[in-house]
Amino acid sequence: MASPSFLLQHPELIHPALWRATQLARPAGPTAPTGFAELDQALPGHGWPVGQLIEILLDRPGCGELQLFRHALSHQFPERNIALVHPPHTPCIQAWAHWRLAPERLLWLQPASTADALWATEQVLRHNSSAAVFCWAHPIRSASLRRLQLLARQSDTLCIILRPSCVLSQASAAVLRLALQPSPQGMQLHIIKRQGAAQSTVLTLQLYAASRAAVHQHASMDLPEMA
Repeated sequence: MASPSFLLQHPELIHPALWRATQLARPAGPTAPTGFAELDQALPGHGWPVGQLIEILLDRPGCGELQLFRHALSHQFPERNIALVHPPHTPCIQAWAHWRLAPERLLWLQPASTADALWATEQVLRHNSSAAVFCWAHPIRSASLRRLQLLARQSDTLCIILRPSCVLSQASAAVLRLALQPSPQGMQLHIIKRQGAAQSTVLTLQLYAASRAAVHQHASMDLPEMA
């Protein structure tokens, strides 16, 4: 039997929900790899927490936030649909097909209000029939976030809620909060909240290949001045 001092150094041996403040937690449920090695190393369980609420904060939509989940969506229950609840733009079927994700998996829901969007997201989680659900909603009360977290824990669905970065200082029931900023060929990602030690460094993820103009350097040509 392990000594009390050893267990104090390794509280995760007492119960999986325990961890020291200087270490990452051991997730209680499964995780889905992100496809980015650096991001996997920074997340408990080395991937997206399945059956938990994930919150994405961004200044404006369209900076590559969906591409963060591209790898997970292609491996997480490929026979299930992917619910998009109240997206700010019409989903691009060609982009999903280019990502080798079957377009028929998309379930596009366009509720009339934020309350309806949250209700639709709750129903997706209750039925546990989707591989992932993305919900764009603002404003949201803390009670609604707690309800989404509780429902997500009763499913094996990737539950992602996307909100404006102006709510960064507000409390959230999400187990993982990420703030995104666009950067050349990708994005900068700051882990605001995770189960475990705080992440102070900002991760830079490359989403797009460098342009040919930046790769191929041409020699300059001396031309005579125009008359």
